[in-house]
Amino acid sequence: MKLRKAVLIAAVVAAALYPVYLTALFALQGLIIYPGRLNPADPVPPQGNDFVAQRIETSLGSVDSLFLPAPTASGPQPVVIFAHGNGELIDYWVSAFDGFQQRGIGVLLVEYPGYGRSTGSPSERSIRAALDAAYDRIAADPRVDRTRIFGYGQSLGGGAICLLARDRPLRALILQSTFTALDAFVGRYWAPSFLLRDHFNNLALVRNFSGPLLVIHGRKDPLIPWQEGRELASASPHSTFKLYDCEHVCWDPERLPFWQDATPFLAAAGILPRR
Repeated sequence: MKLRKAVLIAAVVAAALYPVYLTALFALQGLIIYPGRLNPADPVPPQGNDFVAQRIETSLGSVDSLFLPAPTASGPQPVVIFAHGNGELIDYWVSAFDGFQQRGIGVLLVEYPGYGRSTGSPSERSIRAALDAAYDRIAADPRVDRTRIFGYGQSLGGGAICLLARDRPLRALILQSTFTALDAFVGRYWAPSFLLRDHFNNLALVRNFSGPLLVIHGRKDPLIPWQEGRELASASPHSTFKLYDCEHVCWDPERLPFWQDATPFLAAAGILPRR
């Protein structure tokens, strides 16, 4: 009887506290989804002769972008628009894209609202506006072949790139360590999905994307199980799925077979010349 009474009391307390927990979770979800907004950033954008810092204005704030043109390009060059993970800043990625530039592909890094030196607040809506505005700016650059602009998103950045693909023509997509939708995470917090303000339904976009898709995922990813990457790839008839021996951060082109997979993919997409 005492055990039964203790269990009953615990159940009553849990039931009383659960709404409080959900209220706190609802209020704090911005920090959970967008922790990188708290990362310190140098007040001055990175400086260099081989890239250009640009400020992108949107109705929801102004964001930083960095354009890294391909030094070997003799004419209008293809461009990859890269969107980073939720705990990063574009400053971290300035020196990571030599492989793209060496192959004649320019790189556009776009910051999220509320991150680094950017104004506004991060949300699905504001990130979508930032990526759309950045696309429009780079597509108008005479150095760029606007017919060969493609997207590359890592983790939350996969959601950002999928938002861009809804609104602007992208030649191809590369999604790395990306989830099907944020709704998949809600169960980890014992919460209903209707509490989410932002959903980033990448699976719905992939189903309707007519271009080629390369999905990369880490076999040992503790944050986003690799099965989510496989599900994304399975939703597209034009997809390639590659499982790498890494965790969530799978960016190591020197060790991982990224270019072994990306080069033929980009050639088949018409972004790189066929050999």
